[in-house]
Amino acid sequence: TKPILSLTSLKGLEEKLPAKKFMRIHRSFIVGLDKIQSVTRQSVQIGEVNIPVSDQFKDQFNKFLSRWV
Repeated sequence: TKPILSLTSLKGLEEKLPAKKFMRIHRSFIVGLDKIQSVTRQSVQIGEVNIPVSDQFKDQFNKFLSRWV
């Protein structure tokens, strides 16, 4: 449960992770799609944590949701 410290940028990490399993939903967050428990228009819940979906990534996230439902 400790934070992971990395010298790699999130953009670099995002490029290395498989797009079918991970998605960037905020400037500060990449989420594992199989870990999402619930979704609202503005956030994703994983466990006890609500993660906001920023406007910058909202279109991409909405496309994912339309395929998910």
